[in-house]
Amino acid sequence: MTEVYQKIISQLDAAGFQYTAEHHDAIESSAQTSHDRGMNLHAGAKAMLTVGDKTGTHYLFILPGDFKLDNAKTKEAVGEKVSFASDTVTITGCVPGSVPPFGSLFNLKTFCDPHLGENEIIFFNAGSLTDTIKMRYEDYLAIEQPIVMEIGKLPTAI
Repeated sequence: MTEVYQKIISQLDAAGFQYTAEHHDAIESSAQTSHDRGMNLHAGAKAMLTVGDKTGTHYLFILPGDFKLDNAKTKEAVGEKVSFASDTVTITGCVPGSVPPFGSLFNLKTFCDPHLGENEIIFFNAGSLTDTIKMRYEDYLAIEQPIVMEIGKLPTAI
């Protein structure tokens, strides 16, 4: 278990929130996690680490696993165009696919798409590809206090 995982568990325990933690074989995507765990992909809290093209500021965007970032909405949210960060491990200590939806752990401004709230229970990789946490969406909002605004969209069919 990673230091990031331990920090998340400590915060959840200190707040008295109920959650389920599961250790499993390495899983690199929300889609794979939802399939392997029999959960709806829409309930997967996908964390996308980005960097502002002008300022170099890092931002964390959280959206349902079946959504993708909407460039226009993210630009509106942060006032600049963003790109996916290539320095995930340097910024978070987590490999891509394992970044949890807790930007506060890394001093990152965090945005959460309200569509994630269509799920009572959300799940996410918790600082590693081998640890998943399931918790109430409302508890996530209470502990993380992200900026809730539309930042994602469903992918368009080809």
